[in-house]
Amino acid sequence: MKRIKIVLFMMLIVSCARTVEPTAENINKIFASKDFTLEFNRSNRSKESISFRSDYLVYKSDKPTYRREISYDEVVLINDFIQNIVHLHSEMLDPKKASYYVIKNTAYKVHIVPNQQDIYFDALLKTLHLDTIPK
Repeated sequence: MKRIKIVLFMMLIVSCARTVEPTAENINKIFASKDFTLEFNRSNRSKESISFRSDYLVYKSDKPTYRREISYDEVVLINDFIQNIVHLHSEMLDPKKASYYVIKNTAYKVHIVPNQQDIYFDALLKTLHLDTIPK
């Protein structure tokens, strides 16, 4: 019984994503897996996420989950968007009061609190045609 507890504890430790600093190098480590999630946590505590897995995009929100193929142009757009929010990251903003992003895969997790308004994420959703999914 004791061995089982130790093995389960070790599996839990290994399976948890390690939180790293929001640097280009760390973001690239996450991107390299080609299986990651961009999660947006609004200041009102609602959450939306866009996951990328094997040429597919999966959007989760308070609406039904939506899945579709992703184009190369959309990949470039999302990459540019993420680069911009990394450059706008502010250590001065409190994620308990401000909107923030989490970019994660199974190994790493980055928290980004950019000095920008929520409308930029809304614009990304609109550009990706994810704003028209019916409830």
